[in-house]
Amino acid sequence: MDIEIYKNELLIEVDEIKKLMDLSSNLFNIRTAFIYAIDAEEYTKEIAGNMGDYQPFCQIIQEELRHKCIACDRDKFQEAREKRKPVLYRCYNGLYEMFLPLYIENILVGYLHFGQVRSEEDYKKIEIECSLDKHTKADQLEKCYNSMEIIPKEKLILIAELFQKFSDIILKNKLVQIKEAKPEYYLKKYVEENLDKPIDVRSAAEHIGRSPSFVTHKFKEIYGVTFHEYLCRSKIEHAKKLLRKYSISETYQFCGFNNRYHFSKVFKKIEGVTPHEYQLSIQENPN
Repeated sequence: MDIEIYKNELLIEVDEIKKLMDLSSNLFNIRTAFIYAIDAEEYTKEIAGNMGDYQPFCQIIQEELRHKCIACDRDKFQEAREKRKPVLYRCYNGLYEMFLPLYIENILVGYLHFGQVRSEEDYKKIEIECSLDKHTKADQLEKCYNSMEIIPKEKLILIAELFQKFSDIILKNKLVQIKEAKPEYYLKKYVEENLDKPIDVRSAAEHIGRSPSFVTHKFKEIYGVTFHEYLCRSKIEHAKKLLRKYSISETYQFCGFNNRYHFSKVFKKIEGVTPHEYQLSIQENPN
């Protein structure tokens, strides 16, 4: 599988994202892409679907007005970033575009994009509203525009909803991930993702390719508690949520403890009460 690493920040499973972009591109006959590596002006990297080339209409527009394309993209990047929602809009040349921001742990990693789509508007209306009559190749623009497939606005909204599902797939299946340089970051993630398993310092060390001694000393140096203390507290916080729905016998297994005695001992040490006493307090004060 082709995995691209950009600036030691993103791990991108290119093949899988390309499949999603190809699917939507072929299905709707539009340009689609996952775009990333975004600076203040424009993006520099993308994974485009099969319809990745610019429409002839856009190619002619950009011969004289590329600066407007860049400015329009920049404005919509910012709007989508601030709203944290997909932005569907008509660009300055009369075609429709959408940018959907993707966030991982509150960090913007890129946008899902489809664009260069003609909707129902007549060219003469577009020409006036967008001042396209000032382009030196206005006649060619009209011809190209009228040859484009029409996609109704109602369908554009449905395509935008589909792209929201694509973003869920990308994030859930970790097709894009943030590559962190510091191994202690992965230690916390290792705990968060394995609360139901009997993990320990040794297994954590193996996970990040370091020694148990490194885990023990580095974790406390960075976070102020030992890895074992953090692991136990995380498991007990998880257990407190489960005890609202499950029995103690079920909960200790869901939290990766080997037996009920050990679970109860750790729980009381951290919370000051036994799991049974905690459940009774929940029944008395359910909120």
